[in-house]
Amino acid sequence: MKRTIVPSVLVIIAAVSIALGHDPRTVAKDFTHTLIIEGSGKLSVSYKSLHWNEAAYVSFKKNDQLRTRVLNAVWKKIGKLDAEFECVLGGAKIAKGSYDLGITFDANDNFSLILGNGGKDTIIPLKTASDGPLVDFLAFDIRPSDPNKPDAFVVEGRGGKFRSWAELTVPALSPHEHEMKK
Repeated sequence: MKRTIVPSVLVIIAAVSIALGHDPRTVAKDFTHTLIIEGSGKLSVSYKSLHWNEAAYVSFKKNDQLRTRVLNAVWKKIGKLDAEFECVLGGAKIAKGSYDLGITFDANDNFSLILGNGGKDTIIPLKTASDGPLVDFLAFDIRPSDPNKPDAFVVEGRGGKFRSWAELTVPALSPHEHEMKK
């Protein structure tokens, strides 16, 4: 009897594992993008590259309660933002530290980043355009934004037909005067 129970249990466990498994082509992959500033440190954005689902997005836009539930359960913590220096992102001062990274949006396609630290969330409104090609997986980018401003960068996220961005400035890189020592 023991001989038939053990294989039967193993078959059931294997079947449940397969049924609950995900297609590896659609499972979110982990990505990290890092800005390194010599003498100041790193700013890293690490996140799950969530798969874009247009039908689900449309249903979330139409139902405030469902959107709030899904955003809080899934999208509020899709990664981390780790900053080894102070910066300003979308007008919000970001202190050195580690933050939970999330995304939120409203019924009018207004996207925001959520940075959570110590039970406090900082909401950073993003500028958004919906004129891009379809992007099947969430992707972030950090890049310089103006060759005349060494302290200016842009953080951009893309998913579906949307691209959303905010200016990132690093005060330590701002033009400033140095005192001459005598």
